[in-house]
This record gives sequence, C-alpha cells and structure tokens, in this order.
Amino acid sequence: MSNKAAQMKQEVLSIHKKLQSSDAEEVKAAMGEYLQLVDRFYEENKYLLAPQQHATAKKDFKYFMRLVGLAEGYHKEG
Repeated sequence: MSNKAAQMKQEVLSIHKKLQSSDAEEVKAAMGEYLQLVDRFYEENKYLLAPQQHATAKKDFKYFMRLVGLAEGYHKEG
C-alpha cells in the first residue's frame, strides 16, 4: 500500500492545485476527480475506515490527506 498511498498523495496534491484555479469548469472537474479518489480510497480501505470518515473526507481535503497517511503507516507496519 505504501506505493499506492504515495501515488494517491500525488493525485490529491495535483487535484488540490486544480481546485485553486480561477476557471470554474476546471474546479468543477477537479472536484469530481477528488470525490472519485476519496471513493476509491474508501473502497480499498473499508476495513480501516468508518462510513463517517468517508463522508468527512469528501468535504475536508486535509482530513483526507491525514487518512491517507494513516493508512500508509498501517500498511507499512502490517
């Protein structure tokens, strides 16, 4: 997972840059990408996350990054 987590972090950071755009269409597309990424992360880590964490991650970028980091740490130790 550490490789997957690192890749996911890169994807999230790329999306975050797009979310800062002044182009409304780019922001809308980036938000769609972000929500898909959060959903994918949840599906891959359902055994680690509660549904409430999934819902919160959809609304909070920093929270999602923390979850990715925690999952990465979990898989490194496992």
